[in-house]
Amino acid sequence: MARKVLMRLNSLSAAQSLGDYWPPYSGPERCHELKGNLAGIFSIDLEHPYRLLIKPVNAKSKKEMPIEKDRWNEIVEVAIENIVDTHG
Repeated sequence: MARKVLMRLNSLSAAQSLGDYWPPYSGPERCHELKGNLAGIFSIDLEHPYRLLIKPVNAKSKKEMPIEKDRWNEIVEVAIENIVDTHG
């Protein structure tokens, strides 16, 4: 799994913004925003069932920027939150 984590970190580092992962550009990473008690956190696939969880740094909220694609394009820095099975 270490290789997969490194691939995802390199991909994030090369991205202009999280907008590079906006669907349908998500590719094998399947980046998506979580809901519920993990709202505001983004999930990226690793090896099933594990996900890399990232949190935007200094990002605008959905209320401040309601158009999702625009909000994703504004996210240029993230912090690694966890590697976890979000479905377990």
